[in-house]
Amino acid sequence: MKPFRTFIFFLAVLLLLFLVTILFPQQGIGIGGDLRLSFMSLSDLNRNDSIGNAVNVEELLSKSMVTDDPESDAGMDLSSGFGYLEDTIRPLVVPANVDSLKQNLYRIQFAEGGLTLLHSFFRNLDRISSGDMSHTRILHFGDSQIEVDRMTALIRYRMQKHFGGSGTGLVQAIPLYSGSLSYRQEESGEWLRYTYFGNRDSTIKHKSYGIMGAFASVPLPGEEGSPTLSYSFNTARRSGQVKRIRVFLHSYVDSASVVFRVNETYTDTLDNLPGGFSVADFRHFEQVKNLSIAFNLPEGGRIYGISFESEGGLQMDNIAMRGGSGLIFTSMNRATQEAMLDYLSPGLILLQYGGNVVPYMNPDYYRRAFKRQLQFFKEVCPGTPVIVIGPSDMSIRENGQFITYPGLEPIRDALKDAALESGFGFWDLYSAMGGFNSMASFVHADPALATADYVHFTGLGINLVSEMFYNALMVEYNDFYTQNALK
Repeated sequence: MKPFRTFIFFLAVLLLLFLVTILFPQQGIGIGGDLRLSFMSLSDLNRNDSIGNAVNVEELLSKSMVTDDPESDAGMDLSSGFGYLEDTIRPLVVPANVDSLKQNLYRIQFAEGGLTLLHSFFRNLDRISSGDMSHTRILHFGDSQIEVDRMTALIRYRMQKHFGGSGTGLVQAIPLYSGSLSYRQEESGEWLRYTYFGNRDSTIKHKSYGIMGAFASVPLPGEEGSPTLSYSFNTARRSGQVKRIRVFLHSYVDSASVVFRVNETYTDTLDNLPGGFSVADFRHFEQVKNLSIAFNLPEGGRIYGISFESEGGLQMDNIAMRGGSGLIFTSMNRATQEAMLDYLSPGLILLQYGGNVVPYMNPDYYRRAFKRQLQFFKEVCPGTPVIVIGPSDMSIRENGQFITYPGLEPIRDALKDAALESGFGFWDLYSAMGGFNSMASFVHADPALATADYVHFTGLGINLVSEMFYNALMVEYNDFYTQNALK
């Protein structure tokens, strides 16, 4: 190509890129779920990001002992205890200096007169610690911020370490994402997964998706045998220590059976399972290292979830709904959700949503719609406390700077109002991490606490905010324990 034509070609390409830079929306274009396509602006070439509360983030890091592994005990001094209690009361597992915790703690907010909301859950904790109760449970629902056990893992580990229990709790039979630190999974057979959140398959006419908002379609038994799910557990991790497995399923006909094969040596068959909803509950006398579950459902069926548990103690489930806004519970089949919840018997429910609706949903509509979800949990889990966890800060690029989305605080307020008006609790993650423009400080922290999309946390960052929530929850428990110890 001649030099002049080469020059014209590159000039045309530069002109085209310049036009795209001008015309492309600053907030990017949503392309489904949590994905958003963005294009660099000219001002980005000489960008001066708003660092916001960088000093506060440095203080949080310097006074925290978290690592990017949620089960790490690095730096913990358990002998020093929680610090708020007298020496005669047992210490809590909190890896933070007491004075620093007081300075940085952002407390859970309650409706007027609702300071006793969590007391039923705290009584459960005390009862399992003393042996008067076998187990209790926390259901942690959320969007992509909690995927791959993020946030849940650290809270679960700390609470199980103190109050007892092990295992991951509920997982999907065919997971949405890979990367579990607790186990490896393999499947045999033509399994299919369906979700009620995100892009729903229009060929599924029923709404029986269970409390996880998803199910796996069980293949029919074939010439090569029954469809099987196989697991290898990382028993070095507390979340990988399992002695009880519960399978929440729906068979289309009677006489279904589920075969559990453990550690290559022990086999147990649960047969004559009824048509419709049922739970295959298997308990083993020793720790499960390798597990295969073979499904003989004569006409097929659905798996709503599998729970990996200990015999007793606390279980905590991570129920992530990619792209979800937390508004699906009232539109799914209620009977299936209620049946699962009856078996799970949660002592506390966490609902962590809001981030995915910030760019486009009317806050007043969201408040009303979310209140309907809270009413649903009031009805299906009467007396069970709920804490709503608000969205984290998230940034949009304007004039070469990343600043907090204009609609974030109204959505945060909508969730807070819905929670408090319903008589539940609210924990403000946005304010806890520093408020307006704090996400930029997490992105630019060293080491980084959030990714370059200015929306999602890194592993270290998510564990830091998880620790902040855990500390807030334990301060409430400490107040409860102190009051009851003095009676």
